[in-house]
Amino acid sequence: MGKMRRKETCLTPKDKVNMNMTACLNRIMLKVYNDNYDENITEDLKNDFNYVHEKFKLSQEEAVLLSLILENSNGYGACDDDDLANYIGCTNIEFMIFKNHLQSLIKKRIIRFTRNKEAYKITKEAREAIIQDQEFTKKSFAGKSVDDIFTEFRQIFKDFRDEEIDTEMLLDDLNMLIDLNSDCKFAQKILDCGIRKCSKTQQRIFIYLCHQYVNWGTTEIDFGNLSDFVSEREDEQRFFRMFQGEKHLFQELGLVTFGYNDELMDKRSIALSEKVKETFFTEVEIYCDNDISGQQDMTSHEQIKQKELFYNTTESRQIERLEELLDNEHFNGIQSRLEQMGMRKGFNIILYGGPGTGKTKTTLQLARKTQRDVLSIDVSKVKSKWVGDSEKAVKDIFKKYSKLCKTKERKPILFFNEADAIFGKRMENVESAVAQMLNSMQNIILQEMENLDGIMVATTNLHGNLDPAFERRFIYKVELEQPNSEVRTKIWTSMIPGLKEAIISNWAKDITSAVDKLRI
Repeated sequence: MGKMRRKETCLTPKDKVNMNMTACLNRIMLKVYNDNYDENITEDLKNDFNYVHEKFKLSQEEAVLLSLILENSNGYGACDDDDLANYIGCTNIEFMIFKNHLQSLIKKRIIRFTRNKEAYKITKEAREAIIQDQEFTKKSFAGKSVDDIFTEFRQIFKDFRDEEIDTEMLLDDLNMLIDLNSDCKFAQKILDCGIRKCSKTQQRIFIYLCHQYVNWGTTEIDFGNLSDFVSEREDEQRFFRMFQGEKHLFQELGLVTFGYNDELMDKRSIALSEKVKETFFTEVEIYCDNDISGQQDMTSHEQIKQKELFYNTTESRQIERLEELLDNEHFNGIQSRLEQMGMRKGFNIILYGGPGTGKTKTTLQLARKTQRDVLSIDVSKVKSKWVGDSEKAVKDIFKKYSKLCKTKERKPILFFNEADAIFGKRMENVESAVAQMLNSMQNIILQEMENLDGIMVATTNLHGNLDPAFERRFIYKVELEQPNSEVRTKIWTSMIPGLKEAIISNWAKDITSAVDKLRI
């Protein structure tokens, strides 16, 4: 069945003045569709071809192909080789001379293959440029920050899911983004780690794992969700069999490992190695879902307001000594000496005492004076009702803190406020899932305290309830007692300036006496 002739629009003098991409491509399409393509149409459409070349830098053949694909790939439609050969008026064999022009349009990102590579469509960027009558230029990936890189990763993988780009274009875009921003530490790590020696499929999967880890906090991915990244030239099952046999190069490079399910290795999933997680993402914040992020609160030392605190004499000396130890120069020196002696480098500190004695405020003021940020942990939220979630949350907390220690100039303070609920005595002969979960959490914390390379501060009202294993790991302990009458006088004076000192002193003595009687 032949083609039905379409109504042509003539190029009027007004058209010559008001040229635009839509009108030019439409006239080219109508001429070719109605009269087939031959070299004689060049003179008739000279102005149109010149205009398209000016905007898109296309040859005559490329302009013809673009006009036909644009006409036939609106909405969900696409245009295949048979369609194009029919519109041009040639056999499929004759049409083969146009294949190089199609490849050129694909490389310029003006058209793309559909996912099954059986038809062509206009890219969204080219379509937008045509509509806006703008010059078409390929998107630039240069001059990106590390945060910009991961934002671009998210868009590139979205374009791949939406079939805007195929697997070859996907890797081209990803590698171009890395190559053009090699001053970022993440890009340097990619270039130096040896992943470029791996197959294209492996490269796509590795960068996808990085994207998922940073943008969505995904730590492991099932093999079934990676099949789209396997090149059509590779045997998908052979690829996964080789990985399960630990014969892939990026396994040998220590970049990727198996995932874990309930603490057991899961050979049906894949994950970034701990080495990659700890060293590749030092410049970017890892996404945490609401369950985890709600348990943590990062406070800059610059946000902590100065507040005068009052202590009894013994406590004052201990706090001053602690402040001296946490001074960055002293702290680094002490850590070096501890390491030389083969001892733990971590500073585990506990502040204990009754309610209102200033444990939390003391911690914050120590952080402000020593210019250390504070990662605060809400213990009650860590103890999730879901078995298994709490243990994962605890591990994530220490992983995040370890990363902060590596990236910040001064190691921050990991602050467990009101830690009674998690640092208490461990249960024996437990049978309930909740009790087992609590013991498991405590074991994780005990191990992390052994390996800590920073500063942890815990506060508690119930020092006597601490498990002995925790007690032994706190190398610095300060008890904050109720203030004596002298300290109470200073507190009242600071709160009510101008009040006679004698009145305040009598109040302080009366309160102290009453507190002492309650203790008896």
